[in-house]
Amino acid sequence: MNRIIFESHATSIDNEKKLASGWLDPPLSEKGIEQAKELGQRYKGENLRIIYVSDLKRSYQIAKLAFDHLAIPIVQDRRLREWNYGEWNGEAVEKIEGLKKNYIQLPFPGGESLEQVVCRFQLFNEEHLKQGNIMIIGHRAIYYALEHLYHNVSLLKLTSELWQWQPGWHYEMMGAEPA
Repeated sequence: MNRIIFESHATSIDNEKKLASGWLDPPLSEKGIEQAKELGQRYKGENLRIIYVSDLKRSYQIAKLAFDHLAIPIVQDRRLREWNYGEWNGEAVEKIEGLKKNYIQLPFPGGESLEQVVCRFQLFNEEHLKQGNIMIIGHRAIYYALEHLYHNVSLLKLTSELWQWQPGWHYEMMGAEPA
């Protein structure tokens, strides 16, 4: 059975300021550093083969803090980035949350659509699906892609619902390709 564990990145300084970073690259806050250490403890006995992170420092920093002491490869991949809000990277979270459902098919001005995010994740997924127990430390847009591809949740529903953080999401593939 192939399994992906998805973890959302910990709290960044932009999160604390209630800003939607998108492709901006803020570091973790002090709270985020503590959350990263907790992440490492949560998966202490887990048999992870590899950890994939986006190339944005908030994801990579978490993986290093949580798992650097283990012999698990940490691989950065640009395709795991957050949704590019284009001209609105760094705007207030409240503003971006209200706009997301309008940019499922059309790209944000100077950015990308959620369908484009799903496509780039799908390319990543095709390369790495059959690698066994993997973890992805990423962003909400990657959560949207996973839920859409593996649980058939519509992108409109995902962007319309209130985001609920939790300590990890698990996707069991049993050798099958996503829907």
